[in-house]
Amino acid sequence: MSTLILKPDNKSLHIKLNRPDVHNAFNPEMVQELTAVFSDTKDLEQYVCVVLRGEGPSFSAGGDLNWMKSMVKFSFEENLKDAKELFNMFDVMARCPVPLMGLVHGNVFGGGLGMVAACDIVYAEKDTRFSFSEVKLGLIPAVISPFVKRKVSSTFLREFMLTGDLFGVHKAQDMGLIHQSGELKDLYSEIDNKIKSIQSSGQEAVRLTKKLLNDLEGMDWAQAKEYAVKAISERRVSPEGQEGLKAFLEKRKPNWL
Repeated sequence: MSTLILKPDNKSLHIKLNRPDVHNAFNPEMVQELTAVFSDTKDLEQYVCVVLRGEGPSFSAGGDLNWMKSMVKFSFEENLKDAKELFNMFDVMARCPVPLMGLVHGNVFGGGLGMVAACDIVYAEKDTRFSFSEVKLGLIPAVISPFVKRKVSSTFLREFMLTGDLFGVHKAQDMGLIHQSGELKDLYSEIDNKIKSIQSSGQEAVRLTKKLLNDLEGMDWAQAKEYAVKAISERRVSPEGQEGLKAFLEKRKPNWL
């Protein structure tokens, strides 16, 4: 892969965006490579989690300038194809079968916030700057909006999507975009602790909980009820569910530990 660095480490997969000279702005090649990695669910399921980071001074400054220049000459049909591919990238990231953690720093602009929104847990270096910068270019944050709206209330989105204003880690945490901020060395320790916490749980249960949270979105109450009661019933009779319950009742560690 030319735009990504993939490194398995301690049963987790670390993915680093690797276009540091352009602040990891994504181009068609990066979109294709990220889509390919996150579409390979069987490969991802061998890990307990995935950690997404950025090489160089920034996590991601959004769309690549040269890519945007080429869009000026795109027809509506070409733009439609391009936007669908970008949406699919965010979608497969959000549907990663194992927990997806993000560690962000520097500038996180435009589509970079779409990647943040696709993550389950996000840590940010204390000086990170965020911006829904699309309106500054005469564009709109359309493709990332469904993913961001899952995490952020309309009150915050109206302020920052309509203005494109910069905001820092404290506001990002208030909005629900990130979970914690601090010095990078401390965040590395937090990520290690979170990986250990995930490892201590039943791995099938973690993956199915991630699927549950994704599947429930968009369901009405009747659908959610039917889905939920079926899901827990299946889990209670599953080998992992049986082992976990028996271990709890017998006051011993489950076999996955």
